Amino acid sequence: MTSGVTKRPPFTPRYWLSWLAVGAMWLLGKSPRKLGLALSIPMGWVLLRLMKERRKIAQRNLERCFPDWTPSRLNQLLAEHFHSLGRMVFELAWSWSASTSRIQQMGQVKGVENARNAIAKGKGVLAITHHVTCLEMGGRLAAFEIPDLKGVYRPLKNPVIEWYQNRSRAQYSGGVISKRDMRSFIRFLRSGGVLWYAPDQDFGARRSVFAPFFGIDTATLEATGRLIEMTGCEVMPMFPVFDSKTGKYTVTMYPAMKKIPDENIVQTLTRINAMIEEQIRQAPDQYWWIHRRFKTRPEGEPPFYD
Repeated sequence: MTSGVTKRPPFTPRYWLSWLAVGAMWLLGKSPRKLGLALSIPMGWVLLRLMKERRKIAQRNLERCFPDWTPSRLNQLLAEHFHSLGRMVFELAWSWSASTSRIQQMGQVKGVENARNAIAKGKGVLAITHHVTCLEMGGRLAAFEIPDLKGVYRPLKNPVIEWYQNRSRAQYSGGVISKRDMRSFIRFLRSGGVLWYAPDQDFGARRSVFAPFFGIDTATLEATGRLIEMTGCEVMPMFPVFDSKTGKYTVTMYPAMKKIPDENIVQTLTRINAMIEEQIRQAPDQYWWIHRRFKTRPEGEPPFYD
């Protein structure tokens, strides 16, 4: 079964800039936590002004998901979100190159007994999460409690960055499986593995059904429901969050969902969307608002984004 690790690309001129980027990420991973958190504030300010198209997407998402909020409150959340994106640069670097002892000092895992209870049933466990800025740190911390945890990832076009991220992840977990490799998902879950899976992205109408999310009909990945049906796995919510007061991270493993799959796939996905929405509302600045989550619309609806 694939771990996502590929052969190391050569040190040829074609990849020199990529290797410099990897070197910079490695060095950032050695930076003190307090320094990284401090630098993430100006970095977020810069990203807010440079990423104009992504800023527009985030603004549109926030306006529709929080229609009762005032413009000033939405603008504040937008600024906080880009601050979280700035912090994410350091979170990625720490996750990939900081020592085990340093990572353990940065956060904690709660609800481990819920994961153990789910695993003890002898089935696979689909650990549902969502796309947040501290997702990588969450994976690193969760792997302390579930060493064979595998994650689902999106293959990158840059072979150097692809090799570095997958090699780093494989050093502290069971590795990763490409989001395109559904057969490996099924085999892994049927073998009793724990798969960390974030289904909250728009993959188009052909692969989705519409289910409510923040009160909006949202293209929701049909494969999530099919995966649960085909493998009979336990479905355990597992969400990471950053606490700005303590400067630390917490991964919470919740009890496995009951009576899932539901009567039909739309009801199953509606429950999963509601669960994810509840988590987002607790720390809205950390959700991946720059993604065009509502790009695919039901037939006859106007475009969501300009």
